[in-house]
Parts: sequence; C-alpha cells; structure tokens
Amino acid sequence: MSAIVTAQALMHFLWQGALVGLAAWIALFLLERAKASTRYAVALGALLLMAVLPFATAFRLAGEIPRPAPAAVDAAPAAAPLVKAPETAGGAATVRTFGASLLPWIFNLWLAGVAALSLVHLGGLRRVRHLSRQGRPMEEALQALARDLGRRVGVRRAVALLESAAVSVPATVGWLRPVVLVPVSALTGLTPRQLEAILAHELAHVRRHDYLVNLLQTAVETLLFYHPAVWWVSAQVRRERENCCDDLAVTVCGDRLNYARALVELEGLRAAAPRLALAATGGSLAGRVRRLLAPASRPSRRPWAAGLLALALLPAGAVVQTACSHSTAR
Repeated sequence: MSAIVTAQALMHFLWQGALVGLAAWIALFLLERAKASTRYAVALGALLLMAVLPFATAFRLAGEIPRPAPAAVDAAPAAAPLVKAPETAGGAATVRTFGASLLPWIFNLWLAGVAALSLVHLGGLRRVRHLSRQGRPMEEALQALARDLGRRVGVRRAVALLESAAVSVPATVGWLRPVVLVPVSALTGLTPRQLEAILAHELAHVRRHDYLVNLLQTAVETLLFYHPAVWWVSAQVRRERENCCDDLAVTVCGDRLNYARALVELEGLRAAAPRLALAATGGSLAGRVRRLLAPASRPSRRPWAAGLLALALLPAGAVVQTACSHSTAR
C-alpha cells in the first residue's frame, strides 16, 4: 500500500473520526444513567470502529487507482489525435493540486509521530515488566484472600500477588500471567476490609482482560494520534472501565461506603503509574467516589465540548477529501 494512499486514508479519517466521535458523544449522553458496562461497550465499540475505518478506506482507495492496459493501447489505431479537455479553471483546481502535493509530507509527519509514540510506549512496557520482576510474594494469608476473592470475582486462572516497593498504589500488569502489585504503604495504610475491596477491583481487571484491551487501545491511540476525537473516546473507555471494576468490587464486597473510603485513602498514596499498568486509582477519583455514593446521579462533564470539537473537523475533512479524490484520479 503506497504512502499516498495511506495519507489519503488518514485525511479521510478527519471527517470519519469526527462523525464517530460525535455519534459516541450523543450515545453516551443519552445513556448517562445506564450501567457502566453498557457505556463501556458503546465507547469501546466506537474506538474499534475508529481503528477499522482508516484501513477500510485505504483498501477502497487502493482499488480505485486506475490500472494501465498496455495491450489495448498498442492495438488502438492511430487515427484521430487526442484532444486535451480543458482543465477546470479557478481556485478549486489550485486547492486540489496543492492538497495532493502535501500528501507525501502528511505521510512522513504521521510516520514520525507514530515512531515517537511507539518508543514512549515501548519504554513504558519495559518499565511494567521490570516492576513485575521486582516484586516479592506476599504472605500466605493474603495469597489465600486473593484466591478467595478471585473465585468470587470469577477469575479462572492463577494470579500472582506480589509486594512491591516500586509502586505507590495497587496495580495489575500482564495478561497471560497476570500479576497484582501491592505496595507496602497500602498494607499499612488500609484496613483489612479496604484492602480486600481494592484487591477485588484489581482482580476485576484480570477477569475482564482489561490489560489486553488496554494494549490494543494504546495501539489505536498511537496510530491515530492526530485526531482529538480518538483521545476523547479512549478516555471514555478508560473511565468506564474503572467504573465497571468499581461495580464488580462493590458487588463482591457489598459495602459502597467502605470502598469509597479505600479509594480516598489510596489517593493520598498515589503517584504516577505506568500508562500500561491498571491501577485502582485510575480515572477521575472524585467522579468515581461521587458515583459510588450517589449512583442515581452523574457529575457534570460538559460533553458539548467534544461535540463542538468533532464538528469543527468536518470542514477540514471535506476539503481534504476533495484533494484526495483529485490525487487518486490522476
């Protein structure tokens, strides 16, 4: 697939991503009081659609490129001379030509951005693997508690519970061999019931295969980094993911107030965690606590900002689409 076709597909995604982001915003706004699992499915579906659209567009554009037919040209009689059709006059042709000339530059800039973000994420992945290797197995009583919680949450595979001095809040890493890292500060700063609720939250990530989904989500963010609607939808996925795990932890432990207090206590221990690790303090803590204590209400989020941002990209997408069509036809 040529660089020109790839650049065309990326430019088409300006308006495609804006429409998907706008549709996701409307859907989430209408589902404001729905279950977190429903809102998560909507946001994740929108992100997956965003990931598929550029590839589908690129394959469609590649199929539209005209193929020369040498045999037919050689067999044609040299009768009448070709008459060149008059070119379209005016500024529209100039805009199309200028837009087509920018496509190689657009591809190179996109490739540089993807490479830079990939290096950042690879560094984060190495840090996460290093964290899991530094941990020490916890005492048998906590291991038994984790196994019991795992059965109640619905985890059907072994999960390592490790004590780590390199993290400040409990975090889950790994997919095939999941590991829950627990800092010493959590063992001393939380009550046994609060620690149980936080471990239930981390085990909920394991049950839902959130680590794998988070890796795929990071890949989509890397490839489509230039579109703000992608980042907004991805933020909704992460937000609702934490809400889903909160609901599962509360269902297992049965005490919303105790769990909300545990989250507040953890916030006091919080430090920047690797982006590829799933921590119990992820997302908006104030919004999560408010949601736990008053599940019938939702905080004000000003969702209209994302809608206006998505609509603002539609004119740019229309202009680029015209330029891309002109380049494909040449």
